[in-house]
Amino acid sequence: MLAVSVPVRADPQASLGLTAGAALQDVAGPGPVAPMFHVGGRADVLWLRSRPGQMALGPYADVATAWFTNVDTGAGLEWLLPVTTDFPAILSAGAFARNGAGRSWAPGVEGTLFLGARSFNFHSWYGMSTGLFVQGRWVPEPTATLDVVLGIQLDAELLVLPWLLLNAALQH
Repeated sequence: MLAVSVPVRADPQASLGLTAGAALQDVAGPGPVAPMFHVGGRADVLWLRSRPGQMALGPYADVATAWFTNVDTGAGLEWLLPVTTDFPAILSAGAFARNGAGRSWAPGVEGTLFLGARSFNFHSWYGMSTGLFVQGRWVPEPTATLDVVLGIQLDAELLVLPWLLLNAALQH
């Protein structure tokens, strides 16, 4: 048997996205369900991929607010599952801390399901990511609450790209 080895390149791929959508606060909690506008940001780095269509693991960090009444900062681990080559499902879980809405910093746990496009960039460390997500956020303080967030995540590069193109056009 003749065995041939080929080098495998599995450089990390980072992504930065802005999130917007609806936050349903106190889905399970002491008060009535409070629908609010959600806005936030999310950054991640995925390892163990050398091409599209492969699984990947890596850390993420996020920051979010519901109608600017509180601030949630979190981090954890995410797992990319290649449903198709360009449209994976990404599952993530981690911890966060919430401040605001009459509370001091309180710890919680969060879980997210992302469905959308996640590119693999063969020429750079940055891979674009845009899609829909659903997230659960549980704060187990004395009056435990569960929030559900539904929204869209747009890659930050999509928002900067028109300015970059205009700048390049003006320089020529």
